Amino acid sequence: MSKDASGFSLVETLVALAVIAAMSALLFEMVSANAGFAQATAKRREAVLLAESLLAATTAPSDSHTVADTGKARGFNWRITRARRGGGARDTGIPLEEVRITVTDGTTGRSLTSVQTLRLAH
Repeated sequence: MSKDASGFSLVETLVALAVIAAMSALLFEMVSANAGFAQATAKRREAVLLAESLLAATTAPSDSHTVADTGKARGFNWRITRARRGGGARDTGIPLEEVRITVTDGTTGRSLTSVQTLRLAH
C-alpha cells in the first residue's frame, strides 16, 4: 500500500463502530431508567390523590364514619388510623382526633404516601 492512500482502515472502522455501540447502550439504559422513574412518579401521584380523597371523605362531618378503615383500590392498599388527641385536664379541653391515611403498593406492599390531619372528635 502506498503512503498516498487515504481513507479509513478496517481497524479504525471497527473501533468507531464499537464506540457507537457503547454509546447507544448507555443511551438506551438512560431512557429505560427515565421511563421507570416516570412510571414510579405517576404511581406515587395517583397514591397521593387517593389518600387526599380518602382524607376528605373521612374528615367530612356528615359521612366521617362511612369510610372503611382498610381497603383496596386500583392496585393500592390503604389504611386509616384514628387516635384521640387533647381533651385532657392539661390540654385545651378540646377533644381532637388525629386521622392518618397510609397508602401502599398493592403488589409490593411498599409505602407510597401518608397524609394526616386533626379534626374535632365526636
